[in-house]
Amino acid sequence: MMDERRDVALAIKSCLDSLMSDATRCDLDDLVRFLSLAALAAEEAAVAHDPHALRMKALMATGAGHC
Repeated sequence: MMDERRDVALAIKSCLDSLMSDATRCDLDDLVRFLSLAALAAEEAAVAHDPHALRMKALMATGAGHC
């Protein structure tokens, strides 16, 4: 189930990225910002239950890996 959830979220992100590219090409700046936020949410949903991503988030919270 988690793999399917991740796969669907990544597919949605891919569609949103494509739409964002089209909106950028047509100078639809407000739409680009909206789509970028939606793409970010889709990416977060994709890694929300990924054990590897959760470990990485825990490391990032401790300051490891930050410049």
